[in-house]
Amino acid sequence: MEKPLLTLQYLFIFIGFVLILGTSYPSYSQIFSRNKETRVSFPTEINVPEVDFQLKSTGIKKFDVNLEKKPINNTKIKIYDFLGNLILEDFISPADGKRKSYDLSQTSSEIFVVEIGNSKYNKTKSIYATPQGKKQKSEESE
Repeated sequence: MEKPLLTLQYLFIFIGFVLILGTSYPSYSQIFSRNKETRVSFPTEINVPEVDFQLKSTGIKKFDVNLEKKPINNTKIKIYDFLGNLILEDFISPADGKRKSYDLSQTSSEIFVVEIGNSKYNKTKSIYATPQGKKQKSEESE
């Protein structure tokens, strides 16, 4: 009966010895040297000029989109109603120039959110498409 007890004691001594030796050796994982980064680099796509545009109401539920610069390639135009429903998705190409007109008289909304851009940039603006001094036909008849 003393043999298993003696083996158990040797096992505990061995485990204790391993633990003591394991903590006394330095950890080499913390000693590796790393090169310090001294300069910051930015991707070249960050300096892409953003699109800028103006919205001008031309009639009841009609408006023009006027780009500041002629687009270099196709630029996507998305038009939403004031609830966020996508009404129209269109493109303005270099052949179209800087201006594009929209007639959304088939919709019930007079407030539109226009998002213009492509994969590198986009900009969003809103417009109340009823010029000052003009009323809708339903208001004129009352």
